[in-house]
Amino acid sequence: MKKHHLALFILLLLVSFSSGSMAQTSLSPIFSDLFLEARADFEYNNFRRVPSPDNNTFGFRGRYFNLRMGGELGGGFSYFLRQRIIARPGSTALFDNTDFLYLNYQASDHFSFRIGKDALYVGGYEYDAPPIDVYFNSYYWDEYNCFQLAASTAYTFADGKQKIGLQVAASPYIYSMATHPELYDKEYTKSLLSYNLMWNGTFGHFNTLYSVNMFERKRGSFMNVIALGHKLIYDNWDIYLDFMHYSLGTDDWGKCFGLVSCANYKVLPWLNLFAKGGYETNHSKYECLYAEYANGLSDAHNILARPETDSYYYGLGVEIVPTSCSDVRLHCCLSQYHNRHPDLDNPSIKTTDRSLYAKVGVTWFIDIHRMVVSKLLK
Repeated sequence: MKKHHLALFILLLLVSFSSGSMAQTSLSPIFSDLFLEARADFEYNNFRRVPSPDNNTFGFRGRYFNLRMGGELGGGFSYFLRQRIIARPGSTALFDNTDFLYLNYQASDHFSFRIGKDALYVGGYEYDAPPIDVYFNSYYWDEYNCFQLAASTAYTFADGKQKIGLQVAASPYIYSMATHPELYDKEYTKSLLSYNLMWNGTFGHFNTLYSVNMFERKRGSFMNVIALGHKLIYDNWDIYLDFMHYSLGTDDWGKCFGLVSCANYKVLPWLNLFAKGGYETNHSKYECLYAEYANGLSDAHNILARPETDSYYYGLGVEIVPTSCSDVRLHCCLSQYHNRHPDLDNPSIKTTDRSLYAKVGVTWFIDIHRMVVSKLLK
């Protein structure tokens, strides 16, 4: 597997240099985006389940190693790929580690069409952020099998500030290789689909990412998701607020939802401070019991929220981008999580799990396209 990845990387480099030599000054349109990106963290976790003693873990962890590339194919067609470079023993399902691999057709100034591996059209700014940029997150963010094979169309309004997208995709209830490797090759035969409608707008400093989603849980049975993302952006600060509501039935309103907000303040061109927090709850009457879920006897009916659980978290962090190299980013953050749920030994009472996380890490980006172009221009 590692040899195959290395061969692919070398081939891409050769093609890049060849394309650049023919064009003399640019790799476009074949490559307008050709990146390698990586992130590694040192993590400390202090987990406590009252009244049990603390359980401390720590260590270095490689988080992401991605290949990104995209460009124009001509005639209104373009493509994009983001591949997580992961070596695993044995066989791996096709596209399982591929976030994006789609073909886009720009039919006019207003209409576009896309087919391939894509992110589900779901609103919210935490959901929308590239994973490599997320340092700590809500529970639902971790549980989304959000990259699925899909077909979609989008309409951009005349002012260019609003867009509506409609997508039919595989349902996130189709398990990923990461969550249920023993079931992955069988799940797609259940023919579970999702239907997603998204609207995004830009109105000066105020941006929106709204969606209404229907995720098929089993044939003919759905979970509804309404996701509303709001963001204010100014010169040296921004803040977003996301609201997510889930319902397993028509009378399930107000029982299962989440809120998350994050604020950034750029103190200096190279120094960003951020604060983030969220709240999630699931008390749907259609949900399984927490004890069944915790003991592995049942999957949650809502795959994005833990049954009979109220959770909240908060944290602070700092990002540093050296002025001498904008392709390197250092980060440090501290976050606290609280999860309140029925006690496994006595479900009539509640217990609380607490986790304190500390992370220090580095992210770096290798812009192959820019490096090749700059070399040719010398």
